[in-house]
Amino acid sequence: MSNMPKAGDKSLAFTAASTHGLINLSDYAGKWVVLFCNPGEFNTNRRNEFLTLMKANKDFSKLGAQLLGISTDRNASHLPWLYSAARNHVNTVPYPIIDDRKGTVTRCINNECPSDSSRSGTIHFYIVSPDQTSVKSYNYTALGPTQISDLLKNLATLQNNYRAAAPTASQAASAPANPNCPVTTPLVGEYILGNPIHVDPNLLDFAIYAFALIRPDGTFEAYSPRYLRDLVGLKSINPNLKVLMAIGGWGAEGFSDAALTPTSRYNFAREARRWVNEYELDGIDLDWEYPGSSVAGIISRPQDTENFTLLITALRDVLGPDKWITVAGTGDRSYINNVQISRIAPLINYFNLMAYDFNAGETGVTAATHQSNLFPSDMSLGLTSVDTQVRNLTAAGMPSHKILMGIPFYGRYGATSTRTFDDIRRNYLNVQGYTVRFDRVARAPYIVGPDGSFVYSYDNPISIYYKGQYIRENCLGGIFSWQAAMDTANILAQSMSLAARDINALEQIIRTDYSFTP
Repeated sequence: MSNMPKAGDKSLAFTAASTHGLINLSDYAGKWVVLFCNPGEFNTNRRNEFLTLMKANKDFSKLGAQLLGISTDRNASHLPWLYSAARNHVNTVPYPIIDDRKGTVTRCINNECPSDSSRSGTIHFYIVSPDQTSVKSYNYTALGPTQISDLLKNLATLQNNYRAAAPTASQAASAPANPNCPVTTPLVGEYILGNPIHVDPNLLDFAIYAFALIRPDGTFEAYSPRYLRDLVGLKSINPNLKVLMAIGGWGAEGFSDAALTPTSRYNFAREARRWVNEYELDGIDLDWEYPGSSVAGIISRPQDTENFTLLITALRDVLGPDKWITVAGTGDRSYINNVQISRIAPLINYFNLMAYDFNAGETGVTAATHQSNLFPSDMSLGLTSVDTQVRNLTAAGMPSHKILMGIPFYGRYGATSTRTFDDIRRNYLNVQGYTVRFDRVARAPYIVGPDGSFVYSYDNPISIYYKGQYIRENCLGGIFSWQAAMDTANILAQSMSLAARDINALEQIIRTDYSFTP
């Protein structure tokens, strides 16, 4: 029994970009993983190896093992082939391929798969146990049915002899903040208004196109069908990406009429299904701002409260159980009083909490307050906070794991002025006399001018770090942004992704790049 593989042979831990989005080895904890790489440039042999393992993927799956490819090509030349194949519906790779051109992952496994081409004739396999340790490696000079059969046989033997060790202190430290949460890895998403050219789908689990409007005849009209198709096209980069279409938005008319009668509700649902089918969407987001309220200048009725539930019921009935239905709303008492939260909760996949614009209607002294603070403080608008709204929603019957927390990708000074994050980082971050300060009580940054006066409330990687902690501790379903075009460099998008998937890496960034100690 001395050669029995066990935890502790070589502990592995890494986060990496892949063809299936940003992945962390810890995502596969409790599962056998087969890492494979062949160093050097991507060529015909590399392509054939990918194809061979694509065919064998089901055999590894039968053994409960996850294949993870590693590409060390410094030009990531495998990506154009994969994306072209996906677009042409030729091959869809069923396993992630890690882009390791910098050698981060290969260094994690003792440089056994170097990035140079000196050993490019050999393909290397590393078996990772459910305890996230490397227990065995195999090298083949060629890859065909014989080698695949040998590898599967060795994997089965390792599994039969495997004995897990007790978790180490470091493994225990990396466990979810709240082990009772039903969701171990929160979702990450963005609303996309306009051209999705700057969107990085590898950072996201879902993307929501904004917007489609309801015409007077009940049909929908998208702002740009071309951009909607382009957004759906990002699935060729991240096949796991969910793409939804948002209907409505601030000041969008038509919801009260669409929800008014059984006929109008099912006409709405069938029109939604038509768009889902035509554009190959994964679902619909309802952005009615707001049921039972004319604050945005739209028609409202007292019946909207019940009719909103009936509209979602019709939509679920027509779309079926597999398509996503999300609702964008707030956690304000005024919203909750007009929406049957506990009744819509079983019908929807997620509630997108617009946890921002807290001071949007304010002028004068109260304009100089936080717009998206996690907790109340002396600088917040009364007791308004993300935490307050989350608690309002859960008390009203929305399960916490269905709540997605919204992050604004812009700064705000009450009702007077807003600036995109791109604008803020160019013109306001500790330049021209402007200074960034951080309210540790509210967990929120803000900018003051040369005279110390309040200029903008906004979010940055530090506040997103704290919001990521909050999501994990309070079992929320994930995080999303409004909206992607305001962060074209994907600085905040990357922070959101790390907050959900590797918060320790985000902490290191804010310590190193921002000289901030949480």
